[in-house]
Amino acid sequence: MNNYHVYEAIGNGKHSAVYKGRKKKTIEYYAIKSVDKSQRPKVLREVRMFHSLNHQNILKFYNWYETSAHLWLILEYCVGGDLRTLLDKDERMPESSIHDLALDLVLALQYLHSKGIVYCDLKPSNILMDEYGHMKLCDFGLAQRLSDTDKISPMSMRGTPYYMAPELFQEDGAHSYASDFWALGCVLYECYAGKPPFAHGKLTQLVKSIISDPTPPLPDHPSRAFQNLIESLLIKDPTERLQWPEICEHSFWRTKLNSVPLPLKPVLAEVTQPSSKPGSLSRNGEKVLTHRTTAQQNTNARGDTPSKTFSTPTKGYMQHGRRVINRPPTKAVNILRLSRAAKLNLEREKDKQNYRRAVAKEAPENEAEVKLENKDMELDFSENPEEDAAEDPDPSESPASATPASAGSEEKSQAGNGEQSAEMDMLIEDTSPNGPSIADHLEAAETPPSSTPRRPQGGNKITPQFSPSSESSSDYAQVFWHPSDLLVKPVMPSKKAEKSLDCVSSLPFEAISPEDYAKLPLERLNALNSQIVHALSGTSQVSEKQNLLRYLEMLSINSDSANILTSGPVMLLLVKMLRLSKAPVLRVQIASVIGLLIRHSTVIEADLANSGIIGALTNGLRDKLDKLRRFCMAALGELLFYISTQGEQNGRNGNLLESPSKDYKPTAVWQVPSSLIALVSSLLKRGEDDLTQLYALRTIDNISTQGAEWTSRFASQDLISNLAYIYRSTGKQESTRLIAGSCMVRLARFSPSCTQFVFEKLSLKDLAGTLLKGNPREQQIALNLLNLVLVNAQTVPNMSKHMLSLAEEKQLVPGLISTIEQGSEVLRGKALLFCALLCKNSRRWLPLFFCNPKLLSAIDRLGKEKNQFIQNCTESFVQVVVSVVPGLLETVFGEIQQLMGARRPGVIQQLTGRSNNPKSTINLFPVILHLMGSSLFKRQVVTSHVIVQLANLTKLFETPFLGRDDIQITLLRILEAITEEPDFIVSDHQVLTSRILPSLCILYKGNKDDNARFLCLKILFDTMIVICSDTSLAADPQSSENLKSISQAYFLPLYPNMVEEEDPIPMYAQKLLVTLIEYGFVNVSDILHLKTVAQCFLFLVGDLSNANVSNVKLCLALASAPEMDPKILSELRVVRKIGNLLEFVTAKGMEDFLEPTLDLCRAFILCGIGRNKGEALSKEPALLCDNGFDMSMAVHQRHSINDIGDFGFNMGIFLELAGSPEPQIADLASDCAVLLLRAAPRDGTMGFLANLPKVAHVMQSLNNEASQLQLLRIIYALAFCCRQYLAHAMILSIPVPALIQVETFVSTLTQSNLEGVSNAASYLSMELERMPHCV
Repeated sequence: MNNYHVYEAIGNGKHSAVYKGRKKKTIEYYAIKSVDKSQRPKVLREVRMFHSLNHQNILKFYNWYETSAHLWLILEYCVGGDLRTLLDKDERMPESSIHDLALDLVLALQYLHSKGIVYCDLKPSNILMDEYGHMKLCDFGLAQRLSDTDKISPMSMRGTPYYMAPELFQEDGAHSYASDFWALGCVLYECYAGKPPFAHGKLTQLVKSIISDPTPPLPDHPSRAFQNLIESLLIKDPTERLQWPEICEHSFWRTKLNSVPLPLKPVLAEVTQPSSKPGSLSRNGEKVLTHRTTAQQNTNARGDTPSKTFSTPTKGYMQHGRRVINRPPTKAVNILRLSRAAKLNLEREKDKQNYRRAVAKEAPENEAEVKLENKDMELDFSENPEEDAAEDPDPSESPASATPASAGSEEKSQAGNGEQSAEMDMLIEDTSPNGPSIADHLEAAETPPSSTPRRPQGGNKITPQFSPSSESSSDYAQVFWHPSDLLVKPVMPSKKAEKSLDCVSSLPFEAISPEDYAKLPLERLNALNSQIVHALSGTSQVSEKQNLLRYLEMLSINSDSANILTSGPVMLLLVKMLRLSKAPVLRVQIASVIGLLIRHSTVIEADLANSGIIGALTNGLRDKLDKLRRFCMAALGELLFYISTQGEQNGRNGNLLESPSKDYKPTAVWQVPSSLIALVSSLLKRGEDDLTQLYALRTIDNISTQGAEWTSRFASQDLISNLAYIYRSTGKQESTRLIAGSCMVRLARFSPSCTQFVFEKLSLKDLAGTLLKGNPREQQIALNLLNLVLVNAQTVPNMSKHMLSLAEEKQLVPGLISTIEQGSEVLRGKALLFCALLCKNSRRWLPLFFCNPKLLSAIDRLGKEKNQFIQNCTESFVQVVVSVVPGLLETVFGEIQQLMGARRPGVIQQLTGRSNNPKSTINLFPVILHLMGSSLFKRQVVTSHVIVQLANLTKLFETPFLGRDDIQITLLRILEAITEEPDFIVSDHQVLTSRILPSLCILYKGNKDDNARFLCLKILFDTMIVICSDTSLAADPQSSENLKSISQAYFLPLYPNMVEEEDPIPMYAQKLLVTLIEYGFVNVSDILHLKTVAQCFLFLVGDLSNANVSNVKLCLALASAPEMDPKILSELRVVRKIGNLLEFVTAKGMEDFLEPTLDLCRAFILCGIGRNKGEALSKEPALLCDNGFDMSMAVHQRHSINDIGDFGFNMGIFLELAGSPEPQIADLASDCAVLLLRAAPRDGTMGFLANLPKVAHVMQSLNNEASQLQLLRIIYALAFCCRQYLAHAMILSIPVPALIQVETFVSTLTQSNLEGVSNAASYLSMELERMPHCV
C-alpha cells in the first residue's frame, strides 16, 4: 500500500470503506477498498472470483494487499458513481437510457453465466458507471460458482429482499440463472418507474407481495418491446421466465445478441435436491423427502441446453413432464419463519458480545417483523448459526497440544484409540459463531458493567451495570472502552451434530431430533427421560452408555432441549455418575455432556444448585487424569460464568440479578467457595496442561466482564504474574497468550489493585513494541493496557521513568499514526485516545504528533466517520488536546518575557528551542499553528480566551528583541488562520480591533522580514473587510471608532511604503484603501497629493493582464472625489492608458473590470467639463444641441484636462458598449459618449462619425422603453456631431451607405411612441439631410 496515495472516502459498508486513490508518481486513479480482516474468507473468495474475470462490463481488479489490520483491494475507479445514487437524484430514467443500461447488464450477466458464475446480488448499488456511462458490476461477495457444489447451500442464506426472486424464499430455494434474470427485471423496472416492482417497508409484506401479487404495470406509455421484456423477466415461475436464447433474440435490443456457450454441468439442479436418505435430519432437524421430477431427469439425461436445468428449482414447478404456468409452489413459504430468522440474525449482528443467547421463541408476527430501512438492505435468513461452520475460526478452537502419554495409556486400556480421537474431534471442532475474535466490530451498547445490580422490570432482560472505582470520572477514561473489550466466548468446545448421528441406530429407544425432543408432550417427554435415566443407571456395557452420552451431546446443541435436560432428572443423574463412576472414560464423557448442556442452556433451575455439581466438577478438576480435568474445567467455566451473571450470590443480600444471556428466573444461592477460585487460578502456573490452562483462562476472562465484585475475587499478585508469564511466553499458542492479555486488561479495568501489578510485570516499552508489531488483537490489548496506565498514572509508581522509556521507542509515533490511518475502527479510536493521553501526560509528545500532517488529515477524515465509537473517541481526543492549548500559550507568554529580558546568546538559544532543550515550551508553539490547519481542531481551539492570550502575545512583539524573528511568523500564521474565518472575527471583533490590529501595524513598521510584513497586512485586511461588510458591526459606535483610529493613525502613514513593496503587498494595501474609502473610514482628501495619486495610477503603465479590479476602483474613488483637483489628473496624462485598459477588458471579456473602468472614464470626463454641467447633460441629452448651453468648443481652463481628447480614440468602444444587453453598461457607455462630445467636441466628433456604421445597430438595440434615455443620448450625440462636422468643415470621409442606413432607421423613429424620441428623430433627420451624400 505504500505505492498509493489514499484520498477521500467515496463509499462505506458495514465492514469496509472505499477510497479514491492514486498510484504514486502517476496520474492513474483507482478505487481502493479497505476491508476488515474479520472478512478475510469473503475477501479471498471475491479476489479469486475477480482473478478469473475480464470483461468491459465487470469492474476491473488490479491487485490486493494485506496490512496488519486490513485487506486492501485495488479496483477500477468509476467516476460516475453507482446506479443507486443516480436513481436517488433523478428518480426515473427515460427508456432510451434504460436500453443502453440494460444492454450492458445483460452482456455482463451473459459473461458471468458463461463462466459458470451466478451473480446472486444484482441491485442498483452494485452497478457502477464509468466516465462514458458504461455499466460495470462490482461486489462479488455473494456470487457463486456452479462448480463449487460443496459450497452452495440449498437455501440462499443471504440476499437483498427487494431483488430476490420468489423461489429464493422457499426452504430449498437456490440462486440460479433465472434468479439473476428476476433481479435484472427488478432493476430495469425501478429505473423506469422510480421504485422496485414490489416495495414495502416490512419484510413479511414484501415477501407476500413478491410471491403472490401480480407485477404492477409500468407507468406512462413504455414501448411494447420494453414492457414485454419486463413482464417476461418478472414471471414468478422460474421455468417460464425468459432464458438466454429468448433474451438474446428479444426485440428490445433492436439487433440480435450473440449467444455464448454455457456450462454443461447441471450443478444447481443437483444442489437444490435435499438428501432423501431415510431417517436423515435436515439442518433444522426436519425430515425432508424430495424426488427429482421425470422431466428433469430426462433433460439431464439428454444433455439439452443446461440453462433450463440450472435456472429451474426442482420443487413445485414441474408436474407430469410439462410446465405449469402461474402455479404457486407445491410447498408454501413460511414467511413468518423467514422474518423471525432474519430478525434474530440482525440482533446477533448488533449484539455479539454474549454467546448465551436464547433461541427465538414462537413470537407474534409483529414481534418477528423486520423493518427494511432501505432498498439495499441485505438480510441473513439462516436459522441455526450454531451448526454453520465458521469461515475463519479462532485459533483457540484448534489447539495443537496432544494428550500426555500417561493419560493416553490409561484411557486406551478402557476405550481404545477411538475415544481419544473422539475427544480431539470435540476439542477442535468448536465452530460456534458466537465466539468472534476480539477485533470484531460490534454494535452493542458501550456502557461498561456496574457493580450495582438492578432488578429486572417488566420481565425485560437487562444487562448488568458496573461502575468500578478504578475508572476515572473523565470522559476519555470511559470512551476508549469498546464492546469487544467485554466480549465473552464459550469455555466449553462445541460438537457438530453430524459427529453424533452414528450413535442413533444403536440406542435402546427410538431416537428423535433435538427439535422434536423439545416439542414432545410432557407425558412422552417424561417417558423418554425415564428411558435415558434407566439406560445410564443400568448395568449395560460402557460402550452402550457412551453411545447414549453421544446422543445427549447431540440433543444439547438445541437450546430448548438443553434447558429440559439441565433442569430435569438426567442432569442430576449425570452429576451423580460423575462423582461415583469408576470408569475414567465414562467420567470424561459425562463431564463433556454436562459442559455442553450448561453451555447451550438458557435456563438453569434452582434444584441444580443443590445437586453438588460444583463439588463434583471440582473433584474432577483435582483428578490426575488430564482428559477429565480438561472437560471438568470447561464445564466448571461455563457454570461459574453463568453464576457470575446472576448478580451477588454470596448470601449477603437478596438482590438477584438477571443474567444478560438467560431467561430471567430467580435462582438458588450458588455458593462459590474461595478455594475453588484459588484452584482455578492455580491452573495458570507453569507446567500445567495447556488445554486445561486454556479453559481456566477463558473462565477468568469471561467472569472478569462482570465487574468489580468478581474481579476482586481473582485479583492477586500471583495471578497477574502467571498471566504476564503466559502473555509473554513464546512457547504458548497465540490464542492462549491473547486470552491471558485480555484477562489482565479486564482485571486492571475493574480492580484498581491489579493495575500496579500488571505494570510491574509488563513495561510500557514492551507494550509499545507489541503495538507496533502485533496482530490486531494484540494491538487492542496493548492499547487497552497503555490507556489504562495513562488514565491511572497517579497510582503507578515512577511514572515519569516509564514515560521516558516509552519516548525512546522511535517508531511509536509513526506506528500510531499508521494505525489511526489504516487500522480497524476499534484500533483507530483507541490509538487516538492513546495519543491524546500521551500529550496530556507530557507536552513533549505534542510536536511529535501534531507537527505531522498525516495525523491531522487522518483526524479530519475520522471526524466525518459515522461509526459511533469513532465519533466518541474523536470528540474526546479533540477535547483533551484542546484543553492543553490555553496552558501552553500561558507558558509561551512567560518564556517570551524571559527572552525579552535575556542578554546572553546561550539563554536565547535555550528559550527559542534552537538548543533542542526539552524543557523549553516555545518550541511547542508551532503545535497550535498545525492545529489551526485542521478543520476539526480549529473550531474547538479558537475561543475568546485564546484570542485574548494571542492579543497579549502580539503586544509583546511590538518591541524588538533577540529571537523575535524565530517565532513571529508562527504567531502571525496563527492569527492568519483565525482571521480567515469570519465567524471568529465577528464574535471577537473588539479584541481584534482594539488590541491585535494596532499591534500588528506597529510590528509591520520597521520589520525586516518580508513574510512578516505581508502577514501583518493580510490579517489587517481580512479583519477589516469582514467588519466593514457586516452592517451590524459597522454601525456599532465602538467598532466604527476602532476602525477609524486604525485607518487614520496606523494604516495611512504606512500606505506610501506599502505600495512601493513587492507584490502582493501593494495589491492588499490598495484593496484595503478602496474599502476604507468606500465605508468612509478614510477621506479622499487625506491622500490627495500628487505622489500618492500617481502611485495609484501606476498600474496602467505595466502589463494590464496583471491589473486587479481594486486598482481600478481606487483610481475611480480618487477621480470621483469632489476634492480632486483636475490639474492633478491632467498632470498624470493617463487618459490614453485608461482608454487602452477599456479596450483590453472589453476584448478579454473581463466583466468584473468593465463597469468600474467605464466609471473611471466617465469620472475623468466629468472632471474636464465640471460635475454640475455633466450631471445635467447626462439626464437631458437634448442640452447637447441647445445653443443656450454654451456650444463653444473651448472649455474653461479651470476644468481642463489636457489629454481628455484621447478618449476620442475609444468612441467606437463606447458605441459598442452602448448597445450592451446589460443596462448598467449601456447607460455608462452612452453617457461617456455624450459627455466626451461636450468635453472634447472635435476629438469626440471625429471618433463618433468614424464609427457611423455602428450607430444604426446601436439605435436598433436601444429602441425599447427600458433604453429610452440611452437612445436619446445617441440621437442627440449624432445630431451634435453633424452640426460640428458642418460648422467646422471637418476633413473626414463619411461612408454614405452607413449614412443612408442611419437615415432610414431614423425615419422610422419619427413615428415612435416613446416619449421624446419622435421629436429627437425629427431633429436628427434635418441634420442628416444637410450632410454630404456623395462619395
